[in-house]
Amino acid sequence: MKILSLGLDSSALDKDSKLSKRIKEYEKLVERYTVIAPDSKNKIIGLIKVFILSKKILKKEKYDLITVQDPYYLALISLFLKKQFKLGFEIQVHGWEKYYGLRKLIAKYVLPRANAVRCVSQRLKNQLINEFKVKEEKITVVPIYVEKSNLKSQISKVMEKGEKFVFLTVGRLAPVKNIDLQIEAMVEVVKKYPKIELWIVGDGPEKSNLKSQISNLKLENNVKLFGWQNDLDKFYKRADAFLLTSNYEGWGMVVIEAASYGLPIIMTDVGCAGEIIKDKENGIVISVGDSQRLTKAMLKIIEDDDLKNRLGEEARRATEKLPNKEETMRLYKESWEKAL
Repeated sequence: MKILSLGLDSSALDKDSKLSKRIKEYEKLVERYTVIAPDSKNKIIGLIKVFILSKKILKKEKYDLITVQDPYYLALISLFLKKQFKLGFEIQVHGWEKYYGLRKLIAKYVLPRANAVRCVSQRLKNQLINEFKVKEEKITVVPIYVEKSNLKSQISKVMEKGEKFVFLTVGRLAPVKNIDLQIEAMVEVVKKYPKIELWIVGDGPEKSNLKSQISNLKLENNVKLFGWQNDLDKFYKRADAFLLTSNYEGWGMVVIEAASYGLPIIMTDVGCAGEIIKDKENGIVISVGDSQRLTKAMLKIIEDDDLKNRLGEEARRATEKLPNKEETMRLYKESWEKAL
């Protein structure tokens, strides 16, 4: 099987990136796996370059399948290539950020016309069936594989007197992540526990706004911005609890990473919530944008050490039930075969 993969993430071109390493795993499953990703900051120019290069490759060599990591413009390009070169066609769905207007129309047009659709959660599968009219038999659910920590949950960890309790969040600093909700909650949390800290790891367009919010609320001693970090291990090891307050997530890979370290999870009802992280069972799930519930959940985790340890251990156990690398690769191949 020869596969041509079109993506939006230029890190695929960096041989040391996580994506590039995953692609090497895909290459082991097929005769050829060719990746094309934009190398231009201008999206329109990037799309044109991807289209021209794809046509050039397909004219030169016969491929069996085209797979695309975007259900919008790249998917529309891929649908055209599928028809011209008589290819199988798979669309990967990781989420719906900026899903409105023309993007929404394109997604509703191309998704039912794909031979196979691969998504990362049951939540997305249900949406594909109900909203996009994709036939269930075309869909394969494959959670994003995460190398899980080998650490044992720190069941007996007790915060020593004077030691700071750390909430951690990791992700792109973008409006959809709604990290300002966490900063807002910290105002009330530090009134009761002045030594509590929130560590924010990541970079993005909201960085300056978050800095201003921290300054305006006089939380400089409690909320720390660490920027982008390649090594997250030390942050997961030091944290006491993990926060995710996104307005939307397709899955929430950082939640799985944090849970594998035995961290208790407080998250909004998005992505893997209800599927992996279940409210009161192995985490605390709150409504999107609910600042009061977030504050109460944070205080509860601080004050109830038994609850914190129990939720962290149960979250870690839940990650152990996810598909391992071999199972993940098998499901990928299963979706490709559906597309042929």
